[in-house]
Amino acid sequence: MPGRVMLHVDMDAYFASVETLGRPELAGRPVLVAGDPTLRTVVTSCSYEAKARGVKSGMPLLKALRLVPEAAVVEGDFNRYTTYTKRILAVLLAVTHRVEPVSIDEAFLEATGLPGEPGALALGIQRGILEKTGLWASVGIGPNKLLAKMASKKAKPRGVRRLDPDDITGFRVDSIWGVGPETARLLNGFGIRTVGDLRSFPRDRLRLILGMPGESLYFLCRGVDPSPLIPFYEDPEAFTIGHEHTFSRDVRKPSEYLPILALMAQKVARRARDEGQSGSLVTLKYRLSNLRHLSRSRRLGNPTDQDQLIFKTAMELALEAVDRPIRLIGVSLGALAGSSGLQLQLFTDRTAGLNGAADAVRLKYGERAITSCRTLAVVRRRGGAGGTTAGGVT
Repeated sequence: MPGRVMLHVDMDAYFASVETLGRPELAGRPVLVAGDPTLRTVVTSCSYEAKARGVKSGMPLLKALRLVPEAAVVEGDFNRYTTYTKRILAVLLAVTHRVEPVSIDEAFLEATGLPGEPGALALGIQRGILEKTGLWASVGIGPNKLLAKMASKKAKPRGVRRLDPDDITGFRVDSIWGVGPETARLLNGFGIRTVGDLRSFPRDRLRLILGMPGESLYFLCRGVDPSPLIPFYEDPEAFTIGHEHTFSRDVRKPSEYLPILALMAQKVARRARDEGQSGSLVTLKYRLSNLRHLSRSRRLGNPTDQDQLIFKTAMELALEAVDRPIRLIGVSLGALAGSSGLQLQLFTDRTAGLNGAADAVRLKYGERAITSCRTLAVVRRRGGAGGTTAGGVT
């Protein structure tokens, strides 16, 4: 699209920055945010002091502590992060309603046609977020999503940067959005190390090596990305309740991932009931060892907010789909509607009364007070639902 202007706003070390903001004694220290304080979890976020020592998100906590033994380890608080995200979105929506959140700490803005120079607009957004939250964001500017996202990464921390197609030829090939370590290693084997190298590689050979992704990569390395911005109010995926879990190592056996999936389904159902929601679309999400994200969905005959049905559906999808080692698994409930819309016969199901009683126990004594037999070993081992990230209802 000629003259298109896209912004990508990415919060700097978001979870760690929020924790530091609330605990001034952590300022200037290496901070590791983990799913729970045990050593079996992974780092979900870390401060730049920790990044400088080689720590990365997704790294096993034990490995991170070997690199930075003096680091402060903080258990993440998703509710606190959500509160800050809402404040950040308010700043963005004051600029334009064309906002597409892509995760809890990043969003795209369509800035085409907005008054003012894009760089000044980006700086204004950065200042607005800092004033409203005390947190820093980096902002990328480009003619499409790809280049805006690449620009925000290059701008970190606390920067603003613009990238056009001719600016990226010297970048490493894995700088391209979607090129993970496995794909990068494969391309390196053919002598392709930079974006410029990739541009000189024949299109038919790329497709031969990578299949259809090779066709996409031919255009992406040239800075061509026609993908539209989908505002949050048009995105059906935004209206979901979901939970995910990242394993500290790749797993493949159902006995390894099904207990975690059951726990995720239990948490999804609990949140649905708390929010007075039910849903008829169950989606299984999983990530392969090469970091590729995949999903499978199934629509139910009637909406539900019950643990057992959500897990049964997600389990069936997992047993059909998971045939390789995975690093992450999760489940979400979509096509949400108020629980008052549930058909009458669902309320006569014994599981509804059972789950309602369990909710009451958890409300009084905490999430770990009662759980299903399938998830018991997970809860005992982890001391709760650590290592998970949660989706939200928009």
